[in-house]
Amino acid sequence: MNDAMFHPATRDAAEWLRFDAATNPYGPSPKVREVLAAFARTGDFSRYSDEERAESLRADLAAHWGLSPDHFIVYNGSGEAIVWLFLARLLLARQCLLIPFPSYERFVALGQRCAAEVIEVPLHEEDFALVPERFVEAGQQSGARVLLLSSPNNPTGNLLCSQKELVHLLDELPDCLCIVDEAYADYAGHSHVPWVQERENLVLLRTFSKAYGMAGLRVGYAIGPKPVIAALGQLQVPWAVNALSLAAAQAALADQGYLQEVIAQIRRDCQMLYEGLNERPWLRAYPSAANFFWVRCKEIGPERLRAGLAKRRIRVRWRPDAPDFVRLTSLRPPDNEYLLAALDEVGPSD
Repeated sequence: MNDAMFHPATRDAAEWLRFDAATNPYGPSPKVREVLAAFARTGDFSRYSDEERAESLRADLAAHWGLSPDHFIVYNGSGEAIVWLFLARLLLARQCLLIPFPSYERFVALGQRCAAEVIEVPLHEEDFALVPERFVEAGQQSGARVLLLSSPNNPTGNLLCSQKELVHLLDELPDCLCIVDEAYADYAGHSHVPWVQERENLVLLRTFSKAYGMAGLRVGYAIGPKPVIAALGQLQVPWAVNALSLAAAQAALADQGYLQEVIAQIRRDCQMLYEGLNERPWLRAYPSAANFFWVRCKEIGPERLRAGLAKRRIRVRWRPDAPDFVRLTSLRPPDNEYLLAALDEVGPSD
């Protein structure tokens, strides 16, 4: 991988900088692009996706994680797995959902459409850590059948589940299916995937959208106990994932060298952005294990900051339920420097 890929000299000044989208700014492995180009030239688009290719991806995932293929099911993005799990576990059974606050707002919205009740359990007020006792108490009182966590958490970026905390939740809420979304776990280098062999109430979600740089191709997967995956398979639409995306996912998974290189680069970029943000006294960026930061904005109104950044063609992630915060994704170094300079221009005057 060459430095030019990591440090582009110029960009289109009319282009919006998407600090609101927590994707990999460097894109997928060159091998993915080669596979896509070859498929475009020779693939038969008149046919449905090949079920054998889907099974081949499951086999590749199983080999990658050291598990049986029966622990895996592939979807059009891991969000689709959430939909089917919610339909089966919440909507049809009219059960309660436990979810942290703050968490990914689209998961909350989906839960509100599917669950009898969504119970938002506050994270720790100082550092947004998970407080297991709060979840156990809420789960036991409500009889909730699904607990959904993201680790690293979106939007706060911190790892929510240590081994001790997850064991406590799984043991104390045995009738509650614990879904852990690991969309950003590649950046953290931490996963609970091997646990699904021993835990009947644990499902993990993974995706090719984030660190693998394939958000537009929509490939994700769920890993869980064999009975849970078999039940999901009964619900899945035939030919669920298109052939082009399946081929790209196999190529991406095979190129772990590229993945580790790009993760290392993004970690360096993140460290520089984190330091730069915290050099501004009116900002506080919280430590993150993902490729984005949860930033408290002090001494400036959110509308002023939003308008000032928009004038400079910068998009960031805002939430009405957390008006003092903004989520900022680390992009390439020149773009991060542009963001910091823009913040200086729109920030509070001395």
